[in-house]
Amino acid sequence: MKIIILLISFFTINLSAQVDYHKYFTDACLRIHYYHYGNSNEEEAVPGELYQDSLWAGSRVNLIDTLNLGAYLVKVTDLSSNLLIYSYGFSTLFNEWQTTDEAISGNSKVIEEVVRVPFPKNQILVEFLKRDEQNHFTRSIGNWVIDPNSGQVRKENRATGLRVFDILSNGPSAQKVDLAFIAEGYNQFEMENFKTDVNRFTDLLFQTEPFKTEMGNFNIRAVFKPSVDSGVDDPARNQYKNTVLNASFSTFGSQRYLMTFDQLAVTDIASAVPYDALYILVNSNFYGGGGIYNLYACITVNNKWSDNIFIHEFGHSFGGLGDEYYTSDVAYNDFYPTDVEPWEPNLTVLLNPNRVKWERFILAGTPVPTPWNKVKYDQENNNYAERYRKLNTENSSNKKMNNLSESHQEWIDHFFDGHPYKNKIGAFEGAGYASSGIYRPALECIMFSNRKIAFDPVCIDAIRNRILFLSR
Repeated sequence: MKIIILLISFFTINLSAQVDYHKYFTDACLRIHYYHYGNSNEEEAVPGELYQDSLWAGSRVNLIDTLNLGAYLVKVTDLSSNLLIYSYGFSTLFNEWQTTDEAISGNSKVIEEVVRVPFPKNQILVEFLKRDEQNHFTRSIGNWVIDPNSGQVRKENRATGLRVFDILSNGPSAQKVDLAFIAEGYNQFEMENFKTDVNRFTDLLFQTEPFKTEMGNFNIRAVFKPSVDSGVDDPARNQYKNTVLNASFSTFGSQRYLMTFDQLAVTDIASAVPYDALYILVNSNFYGGGGIYNLYACITVNNKWSDNIFIHEFGHSFGGLGDEYYTSDVAYNDFYPTDVEPWEPNLTVLLNPNRVKWERFILAGTPVPTPWNKVKYDQENNNYAERYRKLNTENSSNKKMNNLSESHQEWIDHFFDGHPYKNKIGAFEGAGYASSGIYRPALECIMFSNRKIAFDPVCIDAIRNRILFLSR
């Protein structure tokens, strides 16, 4: 029976891979807005507006997602043939909100979200699936029929009042990863600042593996729409700005978590260019950012740690990587159950120490779990977190907060220097916001700390897989 199931799965995957793009899709993009509604236990996707954007940037070959990333999966089925013609995994702000105190206390919430698919030629069934308790895509939270030839699809140009800049061009969008930078909180006099920031972060991206090696598989564009005000909302500092994307610090009550819920504004501006990935650059000098898989990444551009955060958040939004740290305050509660293997490629709950998901990277003789003097590390980080929290509560200057961070980083440097496993892949306990029960591949990685701007080999491999999937 196991052999039959494997053969059927293999046959199905190959059938999906052979979907003829031009038979079912045009070169345009269908933008599907919907409302994600529910609480910590129940949720539903309710249809909203539909838009036609000018150009679909994705692969014309890899139409069925085989990467198994994201908390949700959108499936597009051609109604006339009942054939699955497109799918991809993604994550959402709603999914994160479900683990916050607000959701757990019984409150419900509505968050507008967006998925984008190639524009279909005929009627389609769109279905949203969420992972079940075993992390399989079995729970349907909504499905509905879309007729692209009806009047329900809005086709007006919504990318107005903006400027587009080509930063890097390596070929047709369908065969490259198209990354778009979007300006947030830059006023009409700060366009050149935005262009400078885009070039700086583009250079940084291609100094970092695997992007350095895969640079030829990328196109980069920047989209500038001026905000009325310079800066961004910061509720903790009683600062509110009129900006084009309505981004704000203190998302879900976490001061450094900087995101926007205004997906209409984001995708209207982004529709000016073809894109596979979005990066929002926020004109602020405070520490902050965020990144959600297949949605967008967001960072402040003028903080001491902006370079580190830039790479870290792109690891989330592009590579589907999980956070490997566990000592910082977050808004989530029990984000990863310790009896189910996480879908993120760089996290494991080590249900079977002899079969780690990244076992091919572990050298013979490396113990699993891998010891790393965690108690000493935890003591220092607890002291640092308390001091940082105190400065933040007192609305201390950015200079004071940076000085504290620098002192802490010096301790981290000393701690890791000469560690016997600093360049080894193993299973190091402490990851995914949990001090115990969840493991990361390496002692250090940009997904774990700000010590160095580099991914470990497991993360590099996961990111490269997505680059190659999108650029075929």
